[in-house]
Amino acid sequence: MEIQLNKRKKTIAVVSGVFTLILIGFTLFSQTLMSLTLPKVTLASVIRGNLNHEYESTGVLKWKVEKALSSQSGWKVEKVAVKQGDVVQKGQELIAYDGKEMEQQLLDEQAILSKLKLTKDSLQYAVIEAKQGEDTKAINDATNAYKSYEIDIDIQQRRIQKLQDSLLENAKLIAPFDGVVTKVNAMEGFPSTGEPDVLVASQSLGLELELYLPDPAVASLKAGDEMDLLVDEEKARQIIGRVATIQDDEAGVPSNGDGDGVTARIPMKRLQISIEDHSVKEGMKAKVILTQSVEDMLLISPSAIHDENGKKYVFGLEQKAGPLGNAFYVRKMYITVVDSNESQSAITGEMFEEEQIIMESSEPLQEGDKIRMQPS
Repeated sequence: MEIQLNKRKKTIAVVSGVFTLILIGFTLFSQTLMSLTLPKVTLASVIRGNLNHEYESTGVLKWKVEKALSSQSGWKVEKVAVKQGDVVQKGQELIAYDGKEMEQQLLDEQAILSKLKLTKDSLQYAVIEAKQGEDTKAINDATNAYKSYEIDIDIQQRRIQKLQDSLLENAKLIAPFDGVVTKVNAMEGFPSTGEPDVLVASQSLGLELELYLPDPAVASLKAGDEMDLLVDEEKARQIIGRVATIQDDEAGVPSNGDGDGVTARIPMKRLQISIEDHSVKEGMKAKVILTQSVEDMLLISPSAIHDENGKKYVFGLEQKAGPLGNAFYVRKMYITVVDSNESQSAITGEMFEEEQIIMESSEPLQEGDKIRMQPS
């Protein structure tokens, strides 16, 4: 009897154990099935470091002073005395023009002056004779005739002087300073086309470069500062430029806004850079790359940041103990974005270094949602 009782107890114990194992198995299976329905997330860690901004601008080297020279006379070009690339001295003849028509006009006006002068003696004699008599009217007429003669002489002399000055001014183009001929448009036998006949650049003043950069990029720069430039040629090399001026650029450039649909304009600066390196040439491209850093900041990816009526936040993790182990839930964490570049955002807020945040999710998330982690 006692043996049967013991066998019965053993049987009950085995059945009970098997039933318990089955319950545990079903529970684990159901938990596994339930976990498969949870949103799957990818995590990233908050890091500490420097947020770097890289600014780049490219321009073309141009002569600092380049003067366009043309004749305003409309005369045909008689001789082109220079070609592009020629080094010229101040006062050197560049272009000669055909001024034969004005030369002939000058000769005609000089002949008129000579003809006027022929009447001088007779007019003076008429005044002397009139004064010997007592006829007041005759005296006045003779005197007025001589004064009129003097006025005509003066007018004719000024007319001749004007023609001479014009002939001297328009017969030749003269180099205004020591320099180099950068372009020649004049053609022998043809009048000016409307473009400058010759362009001359001052070699002594050298080249310059115009660059446009965002306001923050040049905040620490001032006139006189040196700047490293990369010259774009067959073998790129570095040269030194010097900041001449920094001015506001009223146009600015459009930004991508701040996620609120508003497009702002980034304030820009226009820089004039003097080039002191005589090995470079006009027309070369030159580039500047400036890097600025916001140091010792907490950094996260901009794609992890969400917006709530202008407030920025990220989704973090909250761990809770459960009967079958730890479970993870979504926690909303508000932050302040201090600065951003294309790949990182510097932040402050309720976060610390190495803390994990949610980068991506298989489903839209809300605070308190239970989640499962994507295997790394």
